[in-house]
Amino acid sequence: MAIKTLLLDEAEFIDFQLYGLVSAYADPAQMVYHINRSFETQFIRCADLDVVIENQITYFPVFEWENLETGTYYHIIKNASYSLNSTDNFGNLSTLFDVTPVLIQAYKQYNFLLKVSGDSSEELPFDENNFIQLISELETDGIKTINRLIF
Repeated sequence: MAIKTLLLDEAEFIDFQLYGLVSAYADPAQMVYHINRSFETQFIRCADLDVVIENQITYFPVFEWENLETGTYYHIIKNASYSLNSTDNFGNLSTLFDVTPVLIQAYKQYNFLLKVSGDSSEELPFDENNFIQLISELETDGIKTINRLIF
């Protein structure tokens, strides 16, 4: 029996829109609390997105909400990670200069990402206000690490 190789293009799996959010809040739970309180959303915390970056597991907090009326899924992901450092590196001076890895390096100026899966014609459930300074639609073409958002 001949072995066949199936080549898949990641672009075929991208069925979502991506938005960058700039918020006054660095804490994702605090920002999501204010979004839920100010708008008619019900974002809840789900399992963190764990990604291996430079041989270290980093974790990105994720909040999700499904709009039951439209069937649209929304995910708010913090663009900067946190990591669970072991005590093995405690004496290493290089840890003093650790840089926090970001999920999508090309859009590191945004502290949160909004992934919208489903009906793309629907308007976003929230808009710019006193704690969300900027919401921008982002291009997914050309992002080298877009596979991190396929979940």
